[in-house]
Amino acid sequence: MPAALRVGALSDYLPRQRLTEWIRRLSEPGQPSTAATSLYAGEHWAAARRLATSARVEAQLWVCSAGYGLIPTTAHVRPYAATFALRAEDSVGRSSTENRDWWRGLSEWVGPEPGSPRSFYDLARKNPDDTIIAVLSDTYLRPCSDDLRRAAGQLRDPQRLTIIGPTQPDPDLNKLVVGVTARMRPAVGGSLLALNVRVAQRLVGAITTDSGTHRRSHLRALAYELAATAPEPTPRAHRERMTDDEVKAFIRPLAGAGRTSATRLLRQLRDSGKSCEQARFRQLFDEISLDVRC
Repeated sequence: MPAALRVGALSDYLPRQRLTEWIRRLSEPGQPSTAATSLYAGEHWAAARRLATSARVEAQLWVCSAGYGLIPTTAHVRPYAATFALRAEDSVGRSSTENRDWWRGLSEWVGPEPGSPRSFYDLARKNPDDTIIAVLSDTYLRPCSDDLRRAAGQLRDPQRLTIIGPTQPDPDLNKLVVGVTARMRPAVGGSLLALNVRVAQRLVGAITTDSGTHRRSHLRALAYELAATAPEPTPRAHRERMTDDEVKAFIRPLAGAGRTSATRLLRQLRDSGKSCEQARFRQLFDEISLDVRC
């Protein structure tokens, strides 16, 4: 990845200047690029790439990017580092307000595929009879929230815009959300990092040519059923917490019996139904080991 295409490299610019310079760098002609669908990796994107094929109706996959804005996966882009996560090395903004301004600014740029919609609002305005399902983490939902609210108003049936992600404290925004919770994870598998998109995959798979299956109320009912029927999570084992003296009494005969390690002994202690924090156990183990050597 070119060092110049890291947002962190623009730390000396004022917010609006940073966006202007960022767009200039992304737009430099003659630079190698690749289709967006090939650029993104990891569990989340492996599941996301299957979203369009999960539906039993024609569907197109788009990317909500902190670097490029809203783009179709067919768009050719350059490798970059940009995120809406605050306080990260390549954060595009230092506050929620700056993140929203950045998203708005990106939507005003022609982007890597001229002529394509550059915001959820544009997507809905140009396709008012379509269904829009935005699968977003809280980090990416907040910068796009105003855009999504406006987009719902452009569809002939506002119920055909659904956000799949965490519930929101703003009641007006939350009306658009089908909430995802950790309770659904046993039903869809995978890690928490990809939970939103795995839930979306399950819900999108239930969409058919019947217009009623496209509506938010229908998807919300399916999500509720998914959570209600998910297997109960395995309860965490309850372990009895030990004092320092008790831990030392456990370590002393084992450490003196021969070569061992703190990791091995801590695992043995926890397997016995007892508990001790890893850092505290390590400190006590080192103390006992020193006494044994002396």
